[in-house]
Amino acid sequence: MRVYLTGADGMLGTALTDAVRTGPSTQDWLLHGVSRADFDIADRRAVLDSVAAFAPDVVVHAAAHAIVDDCETDPRLAMRVNVAGTHNVAHACRRSGARLVYLSSDYVFDGATPPEGGYRETDTPSPLSVYGLTKLAGERISQTVPAHLLVRTSWLFGGSDERTDTVLATVRGAARGAAVELIDDQFSCPTYTVDLAAALVFLLARGTTGTVHAANTGSASWYQVAQVALATRHDTPTLLPVPLADRPFLGTRPRDSALNTDLLASLGHPMPHWTDAVTRFCRELGTVRT
Repeated sequence: MRVYLTGADGMLGTALTDAVRTGPSTQDWLLHGVSRADFDIADRRAVLDSVAAFAPDVVVHAAAHAIVDDCETDPRLAMRVNVAGTHNVAHACRRSGARLVYLSSDYVFDGATPPEGGYRETDTPSPLSVYGLTKLAGERISQTVPAHLLVRTSWLFGGSDERTDTVLATVRGAARGAAVELIDDQFSCPTYTVDLAAALVFLLARGTTGTVHAANTGSASWYQVAQVALATRHDTPTLLPVPLADRPFLGTRPRDSALNTDLLASLGHPMPHWTDAVTRFCRELGTVRT
């Protein structure tokens, strides 16, 4: 299988690249990853030429402007990357006949009255922020590709940048002896990029189309996630719960946007619980003390 990956240098792109290149079931796959260093995703000609040159069977579109408050301060950039960029990728897929796998977000839901068990694939989106609106627009554009898969996920961790990885920032902040403040009344599904990459490999291999939610199971606040991460370290730093209303966010966050992943499990790929995922990530950071 020839896999073309946008956002290859991002948190998820890095994990998916590793999964494809080292997985026992993907040894005959050929992955070509591109990032902002290669071209501007909003440059239609660059996107069309790059995709055509590789001639992929499937395009995984993971590139996005995903910093929620930055999308509020610069909505034109959010539209350029998340909407125009997705339009270009979808056009390239239609021209080449490639499948399109589009990575979307729990932020397409408003989180006001979440259904029991979390949002399902059939629930109606209602985004609250510019980021959520642009991701929903990307979903609609992706659906114009005959063979498409929308994969909604949430609250990614597993990267190397404290600015975009709350779990990493918590662990390193605690190691520096800093007090850690985290929201305790906003909930979703913390998702390890390694586990999401494994789910994507599974979905790619079986040729799944439609919409699938892929996130670690269970719902938590970032404060609860931090408690598990720091317990894994056997550390007891100052951990301060703060309400969502007290944070000066520009973009409105959904109060409870947990995703239901029963469909993915029914396809044959149940996701690990978030507590297991956080523990594994902390151990892989070398943060467990014996």
